[in-house]
Amino acid sequence: MVFVIVVFIAIWASRYVKVGPNRVLIVSGRQQQLPDGTRIGFRIVKGGGTFVFPVIEKVDVLSLEVITIEMLVPNVRSAAGELLKLDCSTQIKIKGDDVSIVAAAEHFLSKNEGAIINLVRPLLEKHMRAAFGTLSSEEIGRNPEACADRAQTASAADLAKMGLEIISFSVRHVRAG
Repeated sequence: MVFVIVVFIAIWASRYVKVGPNRVLIVSGRQQQLPDGTRIGFRIVKGGGTFVFPVIEKVDVLSLEVITIEMLVPNVRSAAGELLKLDCSTQIKIKGDDVSIVAAAEHFLSKNEGAIINLVRPLLEKHMRAAFGTLSSEEIGRNPEACADRAQTASAADLAKMGLEIISFSVRHVRAG
């Protein structure tokens, strides 16, 4: 009897998975109902631990840490048609609310940080080109951070659909290109 209890405790302990506050466990295999009534095939565990049923469930980890994206964007046209070269840096992260985590899990669960950067960078560059294309090079040179704020605001909605948010968006250098 003691042996059976010890084996049971050992199995339970081996299947208990913990996660820190900067990560989220995505436990798939069983249906879960969200507060809005939709059903998904996984559950979310933020900053804590859970028992993962053997054979029935699988666990993956999704990081909530900040990702830095360095961008050197050539051939950006200003409103007057001048070509500019932008050197920018953006910090993004997965939002901590359940809806955003579900969206991020659907988009990024099997991807590493490099793959996420490769997916997000073109979107950010598109919004940067659009924001900087409405201003003259003099306006951009006087206040590049205001232009970065425009690009950040424009890209926020697209990133939110993927469960991401921009922490900061900065323009380090604007040069004639």
